[in-house]
Amino acid sequence: MAKKRSPYLLVKVIFAVVCLFLFLKYAAPKVFQVLMAKEHLMPTPSTLMMWYMIMGVLAGLVYATTSNQKFADFLGFLLPEKGAMVKSFIRKMLFFAFPVIIGWFVYTWSIPGAASPVELRIQHPTLPQEFEKMENPFRNTDAETQRKCIEEGKILFQTNCRPCHGSKADGNGPFANSFRLRPINFQDPGTIATVVDNYLFWRIKEGGPGLPSEATPWDSAMPAWKDDLKDDEVWKIIMGEYDTAGVMPRQREKTE
Repeated sequence: MAKKRSPYLLVKVIFAVVCLFLFLKYAAPKVFQVLMAKEHLMPTPSTLMMWYMIMGVLAGLVYATTSNQKFADFLGFLLPEKGAMVKSFIRKMLFFAFPVIIGWFVYTWSIPGAASPVELRIQHPTLPQEFEKMENPFRNTDAETQRKCIEEGKILFQTNCRPCHGSKADGNGPFANSFRLRPINFQDPGTIATVVDNYLFWRIKEGGPGLPSEATPWDSAMPAWKDDLKDDEVWKIIMGEYDTAGVMPRQREKTE
């Protein structure tokens, strides 16, 4: 006695896999919320969902290959056949949907996204002890000397810092868009205006490689200038930087 054929076996397997995905994505969180008596949904972890989906696809393929007849029906759905309008329409829909779904997955996987950091990032890490007592030697000079140092600092800033931080110290330099983390806008009152001179001295001298682990050094493309700039040049750049940005450094707190 010939076994009953199943001309839509491929569609049934795809439908079963889709139902499995919908259950894991939408039904399972609600079920586990009730079973575990939680006040919030219990979403299926992405890794677990991936493994369940792989096992679901493999289970469908195993079922389709349990006999020669089932395997022939499974593959036969893809072959052209005269007369079966419904089957032909479903086949065309699958041929159209497959590249669209693959393209959607590739697109969603490749586009940049935002994710919570693994570690808490500190925007202004603690100043190392070796830099704590440093002071800008040009801050306490007469007005004429200070203005001269500021102008020299502006020239040094434009020469060394402008490509990233911009000619206006607004973070819009020619190379700014090439970095994953854009250079800081110094005109923002929440940036260099919140730190003292010696803090900037540390950041310029040590750069991104000199950041502690809690400041995520892999996010900073700031180079270390300690081998390229003299200390006097760094102090002048700091003065020119503040003047270009139109802000003032934070003053040291007076202790009793």
